[in-house]
Amino acid sequence: MAEYVHQTLEEMIPELEEMNKLGLFSVKETKIILKNRENHEYKLRQLTKTKAMFLNYIDYEKKVLELLKIRRKKLGLDSKKRDIEKSIADRIHKLYRLMITRFPEDVSLWEQHIQLSKDLKEKAYVTRLYNQVLKIHSHSQELTRGNANSELAREILLKGQRVNPESQVIILEMYRMELELAKQILKRKAVLGIATSEAQPQASNAEEDKVTELKLAEIVYRQGVELFPDNPEFHLKLFNICCFFKEAETQQKLIMADLKRLYPDTPIVWNALALSNLQKFKKLSPVQRKDAIAKCLDIYSEAVERVPT
Repeated sequence: MAEYVHQTLEEMIPELEEMNKLGLFSVKETKIILKNRENHEYKLRQLTKTKAMFLNYIDYEKKVLELLKIRRKKLGLDSKKRDIEKSIADRIHKLYRLMITRFPEDVSLWEQHIQLSKDLKEKAYVTRLYNQVLKIHSHSQELTRGNANSELAREILLKGQRVNPESQVIILEMYRMELELAKQILKRKAVLGIATSEAQPQASNAEEDKVTELKLAEIVYRQGVELFPDNPEFHLKLFNICCFFKEAETQQKLIMADLKRLYPDTPIVWNALALSNLQKFKKLSPVQRKDAIAKCLDIYSEAVERVPT
């Protein structure tokens, strides 16, 4: 352990020597910095590593960067930034990478790393992090929990969509995310007893709330259909995602109508519409099963009339 720590500290010496030469820090101050780093490095060499260990080290390095900024401004010095500030920034990035590798499920860590890169005006690093978090968390509900995370989720997906506008996966995940967010908001409203308009009947309120909260999801759906026209397979993927959200029944009907209108002669579309009635069939009561099968057969009957193949 001591050997690895010593080697890491040796690599920091050129950076500290430049601080001395420029008069940004005294010899005594750089020795204190080196000692503090040594303490942090030993903690990170323990078998059990916590987020706090990484975050404390990162916070310390950020404070060194901030103090350097103040000292440079006071002395009017701008030289050797690559040898000093860049070296510290690279160390912070490394600490974030190590921490995220150990705790990849914590979206807030990704958010912090992205924010640091923005603060340092490292646009290429920001793009790289967006791409990485999108690959890892594209199906994660963690991205949609809480206001801060939902905004991060939208930012990640929108950034991904701009970088890769031909990606169907990103549009599908944007749609899934907006449906999930609407579902959570509607649940909170139900728990709190919040209604859209007290003057309307309760059932009407509930339906109006659903339409309102699902508006963003509908916008994403419309955007997807426009981006990938004449693509029944993609359109059906949007429909299948929507079918997993009981709160989006009105939107399901909307998509069904669009599918019938846009692909009236496409057998796979009619087949999917029919089978959508049998989702979660095992969980239905006997009466509900009978009704589901009847609806399924009705669509097949309509399909046979329209597409006699």
